[in-house]
Amino acid sequence: MPTTSAAQRQADARLGRAIRAARHERGMTLAQVAAQAGLSQPFLSQLELGRTRPSMRSLYRIATALGTTQQALLGRAASPAAAEPVRADDAALVEVEAGGARLLLHDPEGADVTEFVGSPQEFGEFFRHGRRELLYVARGTVELELREHGTSRFTTLNARDSITYPGRVDHRFRQVGPETCVVVLVHTGPPDD
Repeated sequence: MPTTSAAQRQADARLGRAIRAARHERGMTLAQVAAQAGLSQPFLSQLELGRTRPSMRSLYRIATALGTTQQALLGRAASPAAAEPVRADDAALVEVEAGGARLLLHDPEGADVTEFVGSPQEFGEFFRHGRRELLYVARGTVELELREHGTSRFTTLNARDSITYPGRVDHRFRQVGPETCVVVLVHTGPPDD
């Protein structure tokens, strides 16, 4: 297992504090959030202490239990803007099944932009939320599945391809082929639209 950098440990601690603060604001206990998110209470406790890092799926479940979004939690945990670039090798990533993700922009009244580096080659669970989504493939090839009214539609996207769809449609994507994909997701509109 790779050694965790100081920057990653700091990012983990900020995310844990952001989750704890959101939980306290909603007057929820660890047990309540864990139960609603389908996660263990010890995992959530370790996460709030910055001792572990969630997958994007776990962060999605926690955000849903807290009545917010992954991007809002990540934005709340972001370092103060310093008008300095974050270099790719220094960026703290939230683990995904086959890579990592990082929030590039969080504007509560506008758009959220998240970069995914690497994705599983098998489909995971569907995502569903109340915001419009743009999927842009910066590198590699991905297959997107959109499912609505029990019918799935599959689309293959290569480097520099993009597609938009309502977040309320079940959606998920997977990497196709050996090249590590880089995908940028943009969520727009208010979370409850």
